[in-house]
Amino acid sequence: MKPTVSPIDDPQMDLFKTELSAIIDLNHPFAKLAAVVDWAELEKVFGESYCEDNGRAAIATRLMVALQYLKFTYDLSDESVVRGWVENPY
Repeated sequence: MKPTVSPIDDPQMDLFKTELSAIIDLNHPFAKLAAVVDWAELEKVFGESYCEDNGRAAIATRLMVALQYLKFTYDLSDESVVRGWVENPY
């Protein structure tokens, strides 16, 4: 099944939620990289591999691509990249 749509598109801000962009340094290399990646195109390309109505909803394409990038760039194991992702917002 395809990934669910992100609730980020909701224009109503939640009083008790802080946007990630208010916490991180937008000049960080990973923040800059995320700004230039064509996420919509990746969603389209990888979305062709998903079934519309079978199985559980998939993990967001952006998260999967980003974690694979980190694994490749830093030669990390699955466990290491997930552990780092949980601890580091970049």
